[in-house]
Amino acid sequence: MGSSIHTGGSVPHTEHRRRLKEVLGREPTPIELHSHTHKWQEDQQWIDERARKAHEEYTRLQESQAAAGEGPYGGSVEYSEYRIWSQAVGGIQHGRVYGLGSQAQAYEGMTSSGSSFTSPSQDSSYSQQITALQAELEHVKKAQTDWQVQFQTQIQMQMQAQHNQLLDEM
Repeated sequence: MGSSIHTGGSVPHTEHRRRLKEVLGREPTPIELHSHTHKWQEDQQWIDERARKAHEEYTRLQESQAAAGEGPYGGSVEYSEYRIWSQAVGGIQHGRVYGLGSQAQAYEGMTSSGSSFTSPSQDSSYSQQITALQAELEHVKKAQTDWQVQFQTQIQMQMQAQHNQLLDEM
């Protein structure tokens, strides 16, 4: 896709993000950071076609997922704006997400409210899966121990039988 053009000049995205956070009183969303760094201040026009299309795709995905009542990766209404943005622009490429510069890592694990990517229902589901996997692991460990005991018992019985056979032959 080539390099990104933005209006930030030599100011890094980290600084733009920090300034926006100060103005907004909260973490800026990915779309807010993108709009801030990819629109001309004078006329609020997108700096190029790629910036405009990324914004349109984000808006389309956000609206379609909100209308369907689901997030991009599950059935939760509480979804991550970062994930929608990442999906809209094609994900991480060369360690970066288009429109966010190196700030993709700052958004990892966050939504606009600062919570994690997963909703409470997803957390509960993951908890249940973890509990089930732990129970299965314990079952496998017990079965392995039982097999080991049986194997040792059989070997001891065979060794005793061979020992007795040798004694009988003497």
